[in-house]
Amino acid sequence: MRWLWFVGSLVCFAVVFKTPSMGLAVLCLIGALAFLLIGVVALASARIDARSRDVTTLLGPDELRRMREAAQRRGSADVAPLAVGGAVVGTHVAGGMDRDLDSVDGGSDAGSDGGGGGD
Repeated sequence: MRWLWFVGSLVCFAVVFKTPSMGLAVLCLIGALAFLLIGVVALASARIDARSRDVTTLLGPDELRRMREAAQRRGSADVAPLAVGGAVVGTHVAGGMDRDLDSVDGGSDAGSDGGGGGD
């Protein structure tokens, strides 16, 4: 149906070129512009509608409330063990990332690591 708007615009342009009447030509030019605008809006609307999310997948207030309560229950259960050992969390250095690059080649300056080890 949306392509018929463009066909109507073409018909109006054809009438503009064939008519000897100035009033009819102006009226058809206005109609062609209107048909073009309506056709572009119809195409944009169809594209937006095709890419939009299905409204039935949105959560209602009851589902949101249940999910929020479940998250709060999980959150309160997770907080209790962390409060006991909270000072220990995050103090471990993973995988020896703090070692010097010179320890790889024995500390000599012959390596090309740019570490500047040795004397």
